[in-house]
Amino acid sequence: MYYSITSSCIREIKNGVAPATFSGSASYTANSAKNITTKINRKSEKRPAIPTAAHTLSDDGDSVTSATRRSDRTYKINRPVVRGKINAFFNLQATREFCAFYSISFPCGISDDDAFKLFNLWQTRCRQSFSLKSFIWVAERQQNGTIHFHILTNTRMPIKRVNGFMRTALLPYCCQYGWSVAKISKYNGIDVDNVWYSKRRNASGCARRRSRAHAQQHLSLYVTKYVSKNRDTFSHLAWHESRDIAALFTAHNFDVEECEQIISYFLSTKNFWKKFDGEFVAVYLHPTVYDLTPYTQLTAVNENVYRKFHAQITPD
Repeated sequence: MYYSITSSCIREIKNGVAPATFSGSASYTANSAKNITTKINRKSEKRPAIPTAAHTLSDDGDSVTSATRRSDRTYKINRPVVRGKINAFFNLQATREFCAFYSISFPCGISDDDAFKLFNLWQTRCRQSFSLKSFIWVAERQQNGTIHFHILTNTRMPIKRVNGFMRTALLPYCCQYGWSVAKISKYNGIDVDNVWYSKRRNASGCARRRSRAHAQQHLSLYVTKYVSKNRDTFSHLAWHESRDIAALFTAHNFDVEECEQIISYFLSTKNFWKKFDGEFVAVYLHPTVYDLTPYTQLTAVNENVYRKFHAQITPD
């Protein structure tokens, strides 16, 4: 039995042996904030070649290529992974200065293929103009069937200019979809919500900065709405993260002796933690992470990874 601490809960794994001290990173392994090693680059390993024109027969006797079969693949959001990455990203020092959700909507009726093309083009413009580097996005389907996207980033991007990028990208599609050029020229379908600052103004007209607890609550609302309840399927990727966020760790694993002290600490100081007991896993869930004491080591190792990742230095 061992315990795993994530950014939002403590899991008691009743069977099995604890994996590495820190887990969840796509790029590194770690036993402490000072002992981080790079994983083997699997892309450099040789893989069996996949035939590009392998033909089979469909049920009706028609020839179907492997490419056709691959096009039938669907994607869903990996909700536990996305939640863990968002929380790890939110706890970074760089994200405490600025963190915002940008919601990108499209005119009703646009195909998924075209929406993804436009979204990728928009991201390229943002990278070129505003150095968009750290982000994680998820796709969501509206009630009318049209896809839209939500992207979380700590990069400041002027809302008028990012709307202008998408407006320019949409104009060539007016004839294809019968959209009014005048209407698309007024496109304003990208909205931004700062996690740290409320849209409400105080008496002096300045935006109100939320406390750490309230910002965490605000983020949790987004995660619940756009990630936890999202069960849509797509023909393209349902979510994606930048490489620096993929490199972050999402869990700190302890053996029984170490973690019993932490659980005792929580039960004595935070008696409103809820326990959900299952056959294989028990989860101690906190409505909001008010006390970051148990996450100090997890945050410290992620700060080191994030800092050195952007400095293009391999962690020691």
